Amino acid sequence: MRRFLPSIVTFCLSLTCGPVIAGEAPREWSFFPFDNGVGRGVWPPAVQAETVRSLGYEGIHYNYLDPSDFAAKLTACNSAKVPIRAVYLYTFVDKPAEPYDPRFKEVIRMLKGSETIIWLTLRDGKRGKQDADAAKIVREIAALAAEADLKVSLYPHAGFYVASAEDAVRIADLVDLPNVGVSVNLCHELFAGNSGRLGEVLKAAAPRLNLVSINGASPIPGKGPTAWETLPLGSGSFDTANFLRQLRDIGYRGPVGHQFYAVAGDDREKLSKGITAWKRIKAELLGSGAAVEP
Repeated sequence: MRRFLPSIVTFCLSLTCGPVIAGEAPREWSFFPFDNGVGRGVWPPAVQAETVRSLGYEGIHYNYLDPSDFAAKLTACNSAKVPIRAVYLYTFVDKPAEPYDPRFKEVIRMLKGSETIIWLTLRDGKRGKQDADAAKIVREIAALAAEADLKVSLYPHAGFYVASAEDAVRIADLVDLPNVGVSVNLCHELFAGNSGRLGEVLKAAAPRLNLVSINGASPIPGKGPTAWETLPLGSGSFDTANFLRQLRDIGYRGPVGHQFYAVAGDDREKLSKGITAWKRIKAELLGSGAAVEP
C-alpha cells in the first residue's frame, strides 16, 4: 500500500526545496484554513498559497503528505510568504511494526526551524486499552520533532483511538514531553457529544493546548447529540463566537484553524466567508489588534 521514496530523491528534495518559512512567532489567534477548503488535489500549490495570502489568512495547513508532494507545497508557501501552521500525520496504534509512513521523517527534517506543528492523529486500536502503545508512537514522533525544533499536537478525530480533546490530554499526560501538546477541534468535540460542556473541555486541555480548529455548525435534526453539519464560520446555529469567548477566557494565544471538511460549495467563496466572519468575531472579542488577556 505504501511506496517508499528512494533516499537519494529525498536527499535531493531537502537540498532544493528552498528555505523553510519560519515567519514571526504566531500572533494572537493567527488564523489559517485547512487545505480541505483550499482546492485540495485540484488547485496547484502556488494558487493555494496565493489565495489564502490574498484573502488575509495567516497561514495554511497541509494533509496527506509525502516528501515529493510536500516539497512543492513548501516552495510555493516560501514564495508567497505563507507560513505552514500545521502538517497532519496519521498514526496507527494497532500497527506497532510500522505505525506511520516512514517517509514522513523527511517532511519533519524539511521543516526544521519553522513554526509548523506536527498535527498527529492516533487511529484504531482497542479504545482506552492501548495507551502505552499510543504513548510510544507519540514519543517517537516527538523525538524526531525535537531534533527539528518542532512541536507536536495530538489531533482528536471522531472514531479514532484519540477521539476527543480529553483523550488527547490523557495520552499527552502519559507522554509528558515539553514539545507535545493537544488540540481542541470544535467539529470533533461536537461529534463526541460535547456541545454542552465545551468550557469544561477547554479548561481540561488548557495546560497543553497548542492548536485549535473551528467552523460553523448546526445539529442535524433527529440524528442525536453527535450528529452535526460542518459549515463555514459565520453559518449555522452553533454559537462559535461563544466558543471563542471561552477560548479567550482560558488565555489561549496560539493558532486557530478553520475546518472545511464536508462543507459544500465553491472553495474561494467558503474561504472568503470564513475570513470575513473571523475578522468580525475576533474584533468583537479581542478588539482591533488587542492581545488575548488570560
